[in-house]
Amino acid sequence: MHIEVDQSGKIENTRVDTVLAFADGESYAILIPATVKRVCLEALRRRRKLARIRIIRLFSAALFLLLEPRWNRIYEVIIDTEYTGWEADIKAALVRHLQAKGLPLPEYGIHFRRIGKESSAHKLALSVYRKEAEPGRRITAEELLKLVA
Repeated sequence: MHIEVDQSGKIENTRVDTVLAFADGESYAILIPATVKRVCLEALRRRRKLARIRIIRLFSAALFLLLEPRWNRIYEVIIDTEYTGWEADIKAALVRHLQAKGLPLPEYGIHFRRIGKESSAHKLALSVYRKEAEPGRRITAEELLKLVA
């Protein structure tokens, strides 16, 4: 399965929920409540992680939680460019999570590019963000903190 991934509600904006969604043939979305993001970012701050590193770690962990349940069917991932200049770090963190679970890298890789407003992933992320659709799963602080610790 070739998929595109998009985000609605930036992970660093702790006043709003964040939704990550993928689509292309199949679709799925996760919701990270604002309160969960605050807990996780504060835990990383206490560990003296720089602000940008906290955000990248949290975003990468959320990506993994979005993709992991269906990973065995994914052969290419296109991630919307959300954090320009940090793509290599996001990819490296995602790959570390995959390797830790013994999951293979996708045959055609992990890439970053602008997805666009017409993307099914964008439409799903936005509809869940606006509470017009339900997420497939709500993520907890415990889940994220296990991955970013």
